[in-house]
Amino acid sequence: MAPSDTRILLLATLDTKLEEAAYVLDQLLRSSGVDVTILHIGRNTLSTEDTDPFESKDRVELLACELDPPAAALSRGDYSSRMTNSATQRVRELMKSSTTAVHGMLGIGGSTGTSIIAAAMRDAVPIGLPKLLVSTMASGDVGHLVGGVDITLMYSVVDIAGLNFLSERILGNAAAAIAGMAHTYSGSIEPSSATSGSETAAGSSSTNRRERIAITMFGVTTPGVDRIRHILSQPPHNAEVVVFHATGSGGRAMEMLIRQGEFDAVIDVTTTEVADEIGGGILSAGPDRLSAGAQAQIPYIVSVGACDMINFGPMSSIKQDLVEADRKGERKLYQHNPAVTLLRTSADENQRIGEFIGEKLAVYERKDLVKVLLPEKSISMISGDGGPFEDRGADKALFEALREKLKGTGIDIETHGLDINGTVFAEVVVSTLAALKHKNDH
Repeated sequence: MAPSDTRILLLATLDTKLEEAAYVLDQLLRSSGVDVTILHIGRNTLSTEDTDPFESKDRVELLACELDPPAAALSRGDYSSRMTNSATQRVRELMKSSTTAVHGMLGIGGSTGTSIIAAAMRDAVPIGLPKLLVSTMASGDVGHLVGGVDITLMYSVVDIAGLNFLSERILGNAAAAIAGMAHTYSGSIEPSSATSGSETAAGSSSTNRRERIAITMFGVTTPGVDRIRHILSQPPHNAEVVVFHATGSGGRAMEMLIRQGEFDAVIDVTTTEVADEIGGGILSAGPDRLSAGAQAQIPYIVSVGACDMINFGPMSSIKQDLVEADRKGERKLYQHNPAVTLLRTSADENQRIGEFIGEKLAVYERKDLVKVLLPEKSISMISGDGGPFEDRGADKALFEALREKLKGTGIDIETHGLDINGTVFAEVVVSTLAALKHKNDH
């Protein structure tokens, strides 16, 4: 694909970042040969004179002018909320356009602009399409900005308030980076698929496409997942197995990709993010975890890997009441590493985890394509016989809650006296997947 066929969306509050956006545009057009569409997401309208630096080179869309009432008449909070919706909708439209392909998205912003741009990148742009955000907020806790999406953040170092030797270097680097990513992306996809958000939108050609299987993994389920992955990636399966680290962001990313139609099957063997959602841990994927498969109508295997634990930070950050309960033997804490402390789920928490999973699965449209596999011997590396998290009563509460929620739904549950990380359980997963695929094919 020729450079002139590479298009980048540039989002900025032009009423406050006009000079900087003009500089970025110049860098893009002068050194990279890309086409650029600019979306003005600021509160104030721009005059013809204001947009002179852009109109002779490319098109500027003034989203602020389209809000009713006008953005300038809104409170800052209302403007931010309304503009987020407007920008996300417009970016979504451009991504789906059949006439103008988009190959990269660049945003520059302070706190409010960053919030608007990040939301559009998360909610309107397919995973795999390059997204770069230059922000004054790209230092510290940025999880709320990135979510489960492949946003690249570049810290602006100085405020985005005028050009100087530092801001020019950083903005110039950003322009060069997004141009390079966009060129590479545009050359890796089918010409008609750049905006589709479908299988080729992640940058891989549909030619000779292998079967794609998503699978979830945690450190304490790694041996089992590795065994499953090894079997499925070898003949006769030859599948492309994509592993998601169940850290909250990993689960959200997988759910998004399932909705985009990227996968032919899912092996959700590690549902530990539900435990964090129920128990207030730091690695929750949110209340919508396990929802994407409801409309996907693809083979979906579910287990309860690492549902014996809730994740917290360093031991020094644990609430004193939990530390005291651990000392008394009422709860069980386990230091996974210096940055992560695990809390063993109780019977009550496991019951709620089972109910959560069961409620999500019960609404699946193709219940015949869903299978729940329960490994009774262990659900993680540390919950087996003699392990620090061995608690058969808590495990039983989890299993029974799942069975109760799925009773009469038509979803099959199989219980095996196996270790979730063992070779035999891996073989059971693979054979179960084969049976579900056979159903789906017929």
